[in-house]
Amino acid sequence: MTLTTEPQHQLDNAEIVAAIMRKLESVAEDLKAEAAETEEAQKLTDRAIDLLVETGVTRVFLPKELGGLGLFPGEALPILDRVAQIDGSIGWVNTIFAAGGHMIDYLEYDPARAIIDSGEPLFGAVSNGAATAVAVDGGWKLTGSYRYASGSKHTRFIFTPARKVVNDEPVDGPPAMFAVPTSEIAYGGGWDTIGLRGTGSVDFTFTDVFVPADHEAVVLGAPILGGDEALGGVGLLIPLMHLGFATGITRRLLDDAAANASRPPTRPGARRQADSDRFRMEYAQQEMKAQAARALVHQVLADIDDTLREGCGLSRTQTSMLMGANIHAHDVAREIAEWAYRRGGGITLRAGDTQRAIRDALAGVQHFIVDDSHMVNVGWDLLGAPANYIWMGPTFGPIPGTE
Repeated sequence: MTLTTEPQHQLDNAEIVAAIMRKLESVAEDLKAEAAETEEAQKLTDRAIDLLVETGVTRVFLPKELGGLGLFPGEALPILDRVAQIDGSIGWVNTIFAAGGHMIDYLEYDPARAIIDSGEPLFGAVSNGAATAVAVDGGWKLTGSYRYASGSKHTRFIFTPARKVVNDEPVDGPPAMFAVPTSEIAYGGGWDTIGLRGTGSVDFTFTDVFVPADHEAVVLGAPILGGDEALGGVGLLIPLMHLGFATGITRRLLDDAAANASRPPTRPGARRQADSDRFRMEYAQQEMKAQAARALVHQVLADIDDTLREGCGLSRTQTSMLMGANIHAHDVAREIAEWAYRRGGGITLRAGDTQRAIRDALAGVQHFIVDDSHMVNVGWDLLGAPANYIWMGPTFGPIPGTE
């Protein structure tokens, strides 16, 4: 696809989103048709990748100066949400591709431009694992092992954290992020999961991979590329990725439940499930939960978008609300998935689109970023944690050196 690399005025973003959504709707059925094969192959089909690229949904966070959409978080959410409604695995991997577009904001323009110009900008990112980066002439040599490499089978680079070692001495501080070429990665197997099988989130290793110095992304600093939309940093990006999945898969579960309940009964004299007062009541209750969770997400992101447009970073409370809304949206997705399975009868017992959506939802809510334990720190902040405490990814603690 062709996207302009000329900066566009902020007021044009609504039109950009509308255009992307129209393209996405035009291929929705084609994309959905790839879901079963995606699960069987444990990776997205070539056709699914082509459809995502053609619509532009993989470029929502890529900066405009590199040919991306450069959208603010709240603007991008409906796009990520809609892809996840179509299929859980495809939606999950798409959020990874989108996130990689923001990761490149932490590279200088020339190396970022070279990466973009070398092929379609599909990037991965992982955090679960460990690696060392040993300083050598012109860059670093990385050796490491990681888990849950969602979508990496389709990427050319994957951003991985690694501890720096200079002159045989470890460098103090958090790990740095490096753009590692996936051509140098050895993939494991065994992605035998209840759901999200199509993500192919396998383990991988690499040994003595050279990474140029200008392919290091200092994600704890300010982004180099992008506009105000990038000021939220990686701390905003991680929950945003999962929000798109949670709200999208929840909508899919409810839509499937409604469609299944409205099917003509297969037994003589039986009624449709939708004609049952009990089902109607339960469906209304689940719909209210979903819409309330979605309203909270949109409220939190609208506040964040307003702050970023003013050229400011997020406050601690805004990050806490984002974390809390993310966890809550996943809790609701879990409840609705379990309800949909119970009420689905033979349709959800047997393999098919609806069962796959339920399984994908139950797999997605297992992610560590939405574990209920994080709500302890959300509550602590809202109740008045010490002023020197900040969010560092999913952890909450004192600013280093102020303990």
